[in-house]
Amino acid sequence: MAALASAARSRRRLLPYLHRLLHSGPSAAAAPSPSNSRFLRHASPVPRTPDHSPYLRFPEARVSTLPSGLRVVTQAYPAATRMASVGVWVDAGSRFELPGTNGTAHFLEHMAFKGTGRRPNAEVLEVEIEDMGARLNAYTSREQTTFFADVQARHVPVALDILSDILQHPRFPERAMKRERGVILREMEEVNLFHQLAVLCLSCPTPKRGASSSDT
Repeated sequence: MAALASAARSRRRLLPYLHRLLHSGPSAAAAPSPSNSRFLRHASPVPRTPDHSPYLRFPEARVSTLPSGLRVVTQAYPAATRMASVGVWVDAGSRFELPGTNGTAHFLEHMAFKGTGRRPNAEVLEVEIEDMGARLNAYTSREQTTFFADVQARHVPVALDILSDILQHPRFPERAMKRERGVILREMEEVNLFHQLAVLCLSCPTPKRGASSSDT
């Protein structure tokens, strides 16, 4: 009898809410649940799927050309992240090199961060980047050599100044060149080992198309 009485009380509490849900507008669907459960106190009784499309939608790219002929591509992310990525893409990669100059683009990429006329060595450049909480990096592909920086939005002018400085006024100290030569030779050994393993691997009939070679 106690169970029946409890069920009747619950039904009486629920009926007015169901009546509002069925006969009222959309605002009633979002009304809070009459349940006393602390887990449902602030939840909507009707499941709602949040709209994440502003965050998943790829931002539109805008291309503009400066009087010098330099093409500038900009994208604005809809969320207020207060972060920015700036970079320079140079149409010079390993595919444009001759047999006698293979690896030049990769070597220049390594040397770009060894100092400039206004930033005499790598340590000065590293301190300036770290003080901003930024990240400066580069990579070489078959088609392009890319230099980029991830910074706070307010530091974009400084990042552009650093990128233009290392591209237009780089320094190539002889000691740094010797050190980077050893680094690149080790990378060549790693790439050669990768290709040897790929050839020996029975489950991998051919190396990945477009994979780097030790020459580049």
